[in-house]
Amino acid sequence: MRSVQYLFVALMLLLGSRADGQQQSFQNLTVNGEARRYLLYLPTNFDPAENLPVMMWFHGGGGNANEGLFEADFRSLANTERFIAVYAEAIPDVLEGCTCWGYDLGGETNGNYEKDLAYASAVVDDLVSSYNADARRMYAGGYSMGGSFVWDLACAKSDEFAAVAPVAASMYRYTFDNCSTGSPTVICHILGTADFYAPYDGASWVASVNEQNAFWVNKNQSESTPEVVNLGGGVTRYTWGPGVGCHGVQHFRRQGGGHDVPGFASSAIWDFVSAYDIDGEIGCGGPRPCCFFDGSCTVELPADCSASGGTSNAGDSCDPQPCPEPTTGACCFGSSCSLLSPESCASSGGSFTGLGSVCETGCEPGACCLGDSCVTLVPGVCASVGGTFGGGACAKNSCSVSIPGDVDGDGVVGFNDLVQVLGVWGICSGCPEDLVEDGVVGLNDLLVVLSNWS
Repeated sequence: MRSVQYLFVALMLLLGSRADGQQQSFQNLTVNGEARRYLLYLPTNFDPAENLPVMMWFHGGGGNANEGLFEADFRSLANTERFIAVYAEAIPDVLEGCTCWGYDLGGETNGNYEKDLAYASAVVDDLVSSYNADARRMYAGGYSMGGSFVWDLACAKSDEFAAVAPVAASMYRYTFDNCSTGSPTVICHILGTADFYAPYDGASWVASVNEQNAFWVNKNQSESTPEVVNLGGGVTRYTWGPGVGCHGVQHFRRQGGGHDVPGFASSAIWDFVSAYDIDGEIGCGGPRPCCFFDGSCTVELPADCSASGGTSNAGDSCDPQPCPEPTTGACCFGSSCSLLSPESCASSGGSFTGLGSVCETGCEPGACCLGDSCVTLVPGVCASVGGTFGGGACAKNSCSVSIPGDVDGDGVVGFNDLVQVLGVWGICSGCPEDLVEDGVVGLNDLLVVLSNWS
């Protein structure tokens, strides 16, 4: 039977590769000196500028990334909901050579636990650096032994994964007893009452569903009473809302369900976890630091931050500065502009306007005032050197500081200014010669000229 499954998976992958082209590929990386890989699926018309979330799946024990795709196919959903789908892959352990995810049962281990924790972090880092994935919206799901491992991720990697979704798996007893550290983590788990691997009511090696729900509701400060919905087919959904802790818990009970991944799993998991980021329910808990392209920070509600083109960050203040320094800026090629690094701009023959500058400021050079001197620069460069961009040409004394009595604006108070004041002597409201602004050009204005004589 298993060989038939392998054949089916191979056919599905072949068809998928023909249809998806560069959307689906294996990515290689080295983790602590060991060669590892993962299967990557990019949604249609992928653009790194989207800063997409990631759904990462961990296959069952003894399997591989291709089998993980067979267990839970997120590809169609990734296209419509706009996220990156990733299928992690285990390496042979030191006990049996099984491609089994690492475990630590308090002295009993297969040797892969620390390796796989490091691997999960390395995949996250690679996705962020190579595909501009959203580090705040990393979700991990898994089946069977892979599900048990993502329970471990909820305890050991809660600073990297916003939510976990174990299917047909429960927390190892040792994990459950030692999961006091770490941050709250959103939970969405699916388990059948007839699962032999993870007995619904618990066993010596795993916690019960009731124990797990109570633990995470308390840790997450979720609502104490769940919403209970009968979905039919023996499936009941229990949802503890985000509550004061902004982190929810959801459980699907499959009456009579065995050790498998139900067909509804992919959509149900995504529907729940996608409402959260690393800080909990998106929009919950009030304003947060909002980081912009130029490295600047404001405090806004997450929804407002996203609408204004920023990225919501952890915390409640911009002090200390939570936003990373920009690595690119506007690069001008005549009147056209592209966002490039300083090095790329220079090698392309462009004029770099400064880190964090944007093309919207324009590439048309104009008058830039540096104190009382004027130079011709593009807006971004003018700002980067502390100047004030005025546009147009650098006219004579266009940047001079205004001097009392300098009626003609030539930077000198002298004979020409005296003549100009005497020439309009008398009532003259609003004229430049009315230096004291009393509506009359007279003795007081003359005294201003004489007292500032250059």
